[in-house]
Amino acid sequence: MNRLKIGVDVGGTFTDIVGIDDNGKVFYAKTPSTPQDQSIGVVTGIRRLLADLNMPTDVVKEIAHGTTVATNTLLEHNGAVTALITTEGFRDVLQIGRQSRPFLYDLHAKRPEPLIPRYLRQEASERTIYTGTILVQLDEERLRKTVRELVAEGAQSIAVCFLHSYANAENEQRALKVIKEEAPKLYVSVSSDILPEFREYERMNTTVINAYVQPRMDHYVSQLTKHISEAGVDAPLMIMKSTGGMMTDAIAASKSVNTLLSGPAGGVLAAEFLSNISGYKNLITCDMGGTSFDVAVIQNGQVGIGNEGVIEGYPVMFPHIDITTIGAGGGSIAWIDAGGALRVGPKSAGAVPGPVCYSKGGTEPTITDAHVAIGFIGTELLAGEMKIDVDAARRAIQEKLADRLGMSIEETAEGILRVSNANMIRAIRTMTVEKGIDPRKFALLPFGGAGALQAVEHARALEIKHVIIPPAPGNFSAFGLLAAPIRYDEVVTYRARQDKVDLKKMENLMRGLEKTAMDEMKRDAVESSSMSFEYSADIRYFGQAYSLSVRIHDSSMSESTWNQVIADFHQCHIQTYGFKNEHDPVEIVNLRLAVIEKTNNADLYAKGKKVSNPVVNHTTRSVFIKDGWVPAAIYKRADLPVGYTIQGPAVIEEQGCTSVLGPGDGATIDDRMSIVVTVASVQEYEDCLHNLIMKAGM
Repeated sequence: MNRLKIGVDVGGTFTDIVGIDDNGKVFYAKTPSTPQDQSIGVVTGIRRLLADLNMPTDVVKEIAHGTTVATNTLLEHNGAVTALITTEGFRDVLQIGRQSRPFLYDLHAKRPEPLIPRYLRQEASERTIYTGTILVQLDEERLRKTVRELVAEGAQSIAVCFLHSYANAENEQRALKVIKEEAPKLYVSVSSDILPEFREYERMNTTVINAYVQPRMDHYVSQLTKHISEAGVDAPLMIMKSTGGMMTDAIAASKSVNTLLSGPAGGVLAAEFLSNISGYKNLITCDMGGTSFDVAVIQNGQVGIGNEGVIEGYPVMFPHIDITTIGAGGGSIAWIDAGGALRVGPKSAGAVPGPVCYSKGGTEPTITDAHVAIGFIGTELLAGEMKIDVDAARRAIQEKLADRLGMSIEETAEGILRVSNANMIRAIRTMTVEKGIDPRKFALLPFGGAGALQAVEHARALEIKHVIIPPAPGNFSAFGLLAAPIRYDEVVTYRARQDKVDLKKMENLMRGLEKTAMDEMKRDAVESSSMSFEYSADIRYFGQAYSLSVRIHDSSMSESTWNQVIADFHQCHIQTYGFKNEHDPVEIVNLRLAVIEKTNNADLYAKGKKVSNPVVNHTTRSVFIKDGWVPAAIYKRADLPVGYTIQGPAVIEEQGCTSVLGPGDGATIDDRMSIVVTVASVQEYEDCLHNLIMKAGM
């Protein structure tokens, strides 16, 4: 029997479902998200896909899932009542933080309040020093009393973070045992399990976030597996990690902090996969859904992985795909500020009530409504399943914005798109220009339900010559879940100056990381022969506060290997910061290992067939561009064969996405069925638009 592997990505507005059978054939479905309980939308989408294919539930062999539950819990501050137990004298580390200011010149800048109030931050009598030597053994009786007091205060989850536990976790593990004995129903997160590396503030913050979101994530996973079972599906559930790898549902429920960027990771993995089966090795990815706009960079066919970040103002340390996110999606609301200026986002209409044109109760004009008002989006979406109320969108823009601004509906809609484009282009620059990357040497790859609506204009502003619109961009993140391998990331702190490095010790530490990672992979039924290993070191100039991660290409640490790592660090430093100083000594601070399941996904995107002399029917409708209404060709993407060319202005419609080409832009369907847009320069665009408006006015 032909089996089906299903990927499900939950967005702010829609839940996207992709199924791939044993022959590599891809199927898609889309259903509105259910923010009150994401698991309902997930199971509804799976049922819809199976019903569309007329397949029984027993054909499903695996479900891969990207979720925003942990992220939303942190953003909405509705996690568990969490307590902290730390080394005596250090309970205020969580409040003090670091010297860095969020806004350098703002005299009234405020850091976000700690997730744990001071009365729930308690201390334990114990002390380990940086070498791993235990100076003070854990006082277990005092700890038992502390746990009972925290339970009485209503604590639902406890974070344990002792000083230097990365060097010796004995006291932390003893504390875990004591807490489980005193309060077996409490959730407990210990830093030596969550983040065994130095930097007490970031380690504490990351452990606290894990404790804060874990109960809700555990409940969600339990509900989801229950609903999947009730639907008659008997298949393992895998959850996307922030690194773009997969982990079991049980691991996701316990190390929930690793899912904080689970949502946007799927699409970047799909882009990396597409990069490696095509000629587009350097890509800037833009994921525009209903609520957010996420940007990542793929260089030489590889996605960038970072180890530090800030989420909702909270510093965190865990491996994650390097992504920047802003509140700008199809549902982002346009509004007028106190100074009378037009603004867009970050507030979103989301899935409920959604844009005005969806007729679900929305009253505030959004980016989607602006596209509807000027003709880029027609009278229906989702292959006719969702009707679009054009008049309602135009009326909302007029009453809420245009009349107050003294502008026409079309001018206001154009203004909404220009403001949102400026915000999105700024996010792209943050990930490229500000990191020493020239975006003109990259292609832009948009996805998400709204990504291809504005991507060509982003590329034009950044002088990017090509935009690659993949098949089913609205379901692209869900597709990435199916291309993602199982992955585990390990780290150990090892600090030594360049001239005092013990290469034998480094190699032994790396062997230890390998054993830990292999044990985790084997637990997930991955054979040794199916594992690949990627080693790296965190290095800095001696005296610097922060490090750069540098690949180690040979795990047998010879003198030549170490010298190459140092040389690579200098090059990485000049690319990141614009300078290097090869005469300054360097220092290693951490060793890292990523173990990744080897997968063969070459057939996931089958090549399309070229048709000789194809006849493709299209319609025409008027769209408003800059200064007036002009005719645009309207295509159905399913009708476009390999090699077919299109000239803008044009709109290409498909079930989960709409793509827009401007005047002067050209597009070709490549052999992987992607739309490859050649972007006109600003001057070419202006000349072509002028001619079209003149012709339309005749």
